[in-house]
Amino acid sequence: MAKKVAVLDLGTNSFHLLLARIDTEWERVEIDRQARAFVFLGEGMEETQPPAFSEAKMEQALSVLRSFWKEGQDYGAEVWLACGTEAFRRAANGPLLLSLIRQTLGLEVRILTGAEEAHLIYEGVRHGLLLPRDKHLVVDIGGGSVEFILGEDNQILHLTSLPLGVTRLKNQFLQEDPLSPATVAAIQAHVDQTLAPFLDSIRGMTVSYLIGSSGTFKTLGRLVAHHVDDTAGAQSIHGYRFAPALFTPIYQKLLTLPLAERLRLKGMQAERAPLIPYGAIVVGRILSHLPIQTIMISGYALREGILYDYARKLFQGHDPAVLPQREAAVQALAHRYHLPLRHAEITRQWAEALFDQLVSLHRLSPTEKEWLSYAAFLHDIGHYINPSGHHKHGQYIILHSPMPGFSSEELLIISNLVRYHRKSLPSSEHFHYAVLSKGQKKVIGYLAPLLRLSDQLAKYLQEPPMHVEVSWTDEKVALVLSTTQARAALHLTAIRAEVQDFFERSYNRRLEISFRWVPRPVS
Repeated sequence: MAKKVAVLDLGTNSFHLLLARIDTEWERVEIDRQARAFVFLGEGMEETQPPAFSEAKMEQALSVLRSFWKEGQDYGAEVWLACGTEAFRRAANGPLLLSLIRQTLGLEVRILTGAEEAHLIYEGVRHGLLLPRDKHLVVDIGGGSVEFILGEDNQILHLTSLPLGVTRLKNQFLQEDPLSPATVAAIQAHVDQTLAPFLDSIRGMTVSYLIGSSGTFKTLGRLVAHHVDDTAGAQSIHGYRFAPALFTPIYQKLLTLPLAERLRLKGMQAERAPLIPYGAIVVGRILSHLPIQTIMISGYALREGILYDYARKLFQGHDPAVLPQREAAVQALAHRYHLPLRHAEITRQWAEALFDQLVSLHRLSPTEKEWLSYAAFLHDIGHYINPSGHHKHGQYIILHSPMPGFSSEELLIISNLVRYHRKSLPSSEHFHYAVLSKGQKKVIGYLAPLLRLSDQLAKYLQEPPMHVEVSWTDEKVALVLSTTQARAALHLTAIRAEVQDFFERSYNRRLEISFRWVPRPVS
């Protein structure tokens, strides 16, 4: 039976609640819900010596935690994992707040060291993204500190936590709107000086990937996506990639626009607008020192790391993902939405077989085959919401569910395949299709008819492919499909009605389907 877990990540600026189930039998982790509240606990800390939380901020923190506690209790959480970060490490009255939390809610909060925080951030990121095998730098910009983790092939090579958080920088320097060139230069010099020991420790290493986690990076990613009119990328920012050159115009805007105008930028989160120039400066200095070629955004960070670290202990040291990461995410989604697995698996096998037999026509790669495979498995997931319009509901579920290991672009393509496995053909009037590039639309055109046909074959034959023969000319594609179903030909009219027009439009050839009966093997 699954154990229900509540994770609390108590940061300098925001508090996060994560509710999840950990299945110890199947060694799976499923995240059900997340919540966030901006507390800005570290605001004004530097106004006292030694730094301390204000009474008003402590009361606000307790109020948010009471709300989170109730949500966790309603969920049925059996285990609470609460962790505090940089603000708790520094505040002179941090122990008092911890005592109040203990007295009010009975919660024990673990205060993470900077190294522990960095390690858990990497644990979260690596479970959320398919990380490059090459050297990569994970950077998490918080309110109080910034964690830097150098990794390679899913292993940590070096990590550190530095006092460069956005709230801390704001408190240290002259507060102007916008920041003057002199103040920007002073902050840059301070960041360079603080970064120097870390950069010295990795000098000579080629680091071409920067992976940014948490809110500051997600906001920067959305700003970039909107700047290049990538609405879909901005909508599902987890896994979004862009070149450092695209960050430059955003950086310039954030340092020159006053708050009122920053708030009007597409993708800007109101709570982050006052602080994001400081985060942009940190990112700018990293890019000036390292040969970064690609920036990736991770929606997974510390809270997920806390969860997966706990799960790993329950699984006796095994990684929670017993399946390859992407397959595990697909299976978890299927489990969550009670997908009928037999039809899903038969449809997937037909889709993969048809892809292989037609590869000389569509000339797509194994990556596109993988997308088709996942879409075929998940095509009926929308039934959970309503059988009527389930193709549209399925697209919505895929676009709005946590899918570790997939980029936003991949989820957009997979969701479009699910959307067009039945009913209407792709149209520029459909938003999630219209935002695709020309090349991506071509992929949908080749793969979606195969998914339609696979769904029909799985539905009427109710058996996986036995033998598929394909031949084609400039005018037609002929499929001869072996089956043990003696009456399969009776379904040809229904199958053609669902598939033929779409196939012929995409492949520019007439589709002919016939069945060859074979006796059922004697068991």
